[in-house]
Amino acid sequence: MTARRAGIAADRWAVGGLIALYLVSRVAAYIAGVRFDLSPMGTSWQILDPVLLQHDLLASLLYMPGQPPLYNLLLGIVVKISAAVGGGDFVTAAIFRVIFALMALGSVLVLYALLRRVGTRVGPAVIVAGLFMCSPALMLYESLPYYTVIVLLLLVVIVWLFDACRRDFSMPRALALFGAMAILIYTRSLFQIEWFVVLVAYAALVLPGHRRAVLVAAALPFLLILTLYAKNVAVIGEFSTSDWMGMSLAKLSTLELDHAERERLVASGRMTPLALDDKAYDIPEAYEGTVVQIPHTGIAVLDNKRKTTGHVNFNYLPYAKISGMARHDALVAIRTHPGVYLHSVGVAWLMFWRPSSDYPFLKANRDAIQPWAWLYAKVIGGQPVYPDNPRFDLKPATIGIFIALVYIVCVLFGLGVLLRCAWRRRVSNLDATLIFIWLNVMYVSVIGNMFEIDENQRFRFALNPLIAILGVVAVQRARSAVRRRREHRLQPS
Repeated sequence: MTARRAGIAADRWAVGGLIALYLVSRVAAYIAGVRFDLSPMGTSWQILDPVLLQHDLLASLLYMPGQPPLYNLLLGIVVKISAAVGGGDFVTAAIFRVIFALMALGSVLVLYALLRRVGTRVGPAVIVAGLFMCSPALMLYESLPYYTVIVLLLLVVIVWLFDACRRDFSMPRALALFGAMAILIYTRSLFQIEWFVVLVAYAALVLPGHRRAVLVAAALPFLLILTLYAKNVAVIGEFSTSDWMGMSLAKLSTLELDHAERERLVASGRMTPLALDDKAYDIPEAYEGTVVQIPHTGIAVLDNKRKTTGHVNFNYLPYAKISGMARHDALVAIRTHPGVYLHSVGVAWLMFWRPSSDYPFLKANRDAIQPWAWLYAKVIGGQPVYPDNPRFDLKPATIGIFIALVYIVCVLFGLGVLLRCAWRRRVSNLDATLIFIWLNVMYVSVIGNMFEIDENQRFRFALNPLIAILGVVAVQRARSAVRRRREHRLQPS
């Protein structure tokens, strides 16, 4: 048997082993009590009213200003299928369970493929992929109808497609790469057009023989992205895929100011009266008299203050104006008290390094596997104190020390690769992929922690495979450097 055939056979066995381990681990989790949690369908801000998902899906997707449409499109399709077959919550949960399980397993298998592509041997690649697959966070997030696992899958697929283009460029691969990037923008508002433009420019830079083809392949996805932005400009006058940024930014700035200072800034006319509200995302009635009442549009997703479940509908059209006022106040707070904002960003970074399973909405399922979640947080995450009742507010002892150290080392390693390639003005296939990974890690980390606080560990979760790849290559290169030094010392003088 040739070495190539032996490698293919080993990979097949590894993939089979990972699939078997996935099935065993999920059966064990089910026996322990983990169930697919449908409760966010009626409560989550990001999810449309269940009635609209079933009966007014397309119009709601077209007009909703708070979120890009593809995530709710998936949810709506599942709800419609379940209703068509006469199924209740059990059928809905079962369909979601299959879809999210396939996405989670697919993410693990793509991670394994990427590890092999960067030169990792079969054994270590299986161990790294297996550890991620059996992480409490993946078990829990795939049991929740959030977009977390969707983003995870799209990110690793995007990296895989970029690596494929760099190794053997073809137009179909390039179209798939930029199409997947557009899908991610249509799914998660964290990813904006700037992310797409930077990565297209980078691809054109490191694929010098295919620059024209890169730009041609990126053209249609870029137009689709612009269409989404144009839709929101028409609906709310905002060039963005979400109108919630101002309310998110207020949590890091305006609401961190002393109430007396906010009163002073409002009295001076520098802030709007909205700054006196102590909640970033308040109920619609709290804003009556603060914002101009917007005429009835006849479009349910824009007109309804609340969902039929009783929870606030943050696609209610006045929230666009509220968020704009909140953004204005936040920028004033940042200019007048930059130290307050920087402190909030620092806290957000600390939250970013908490174990991803320490998320309040995962508690019921996490309790079912608490011994495993505790062990994983301690051994893999290096968490000094395991919180039995995870909360959004930060407790420094709940930070994963190993998580923070590995992240910092991997980011510095990626930066070193970037600087070395820039200095030498050449980049290998592997280094090009590593820099692409690093750019994605830095984008999600920096942008996420600049504009959000409370859920930072949740969006770090989707970066874990990318961080793992950087870490594995860093270890491989460190070992190679040590080996070369030893060989140099042993050479006769």
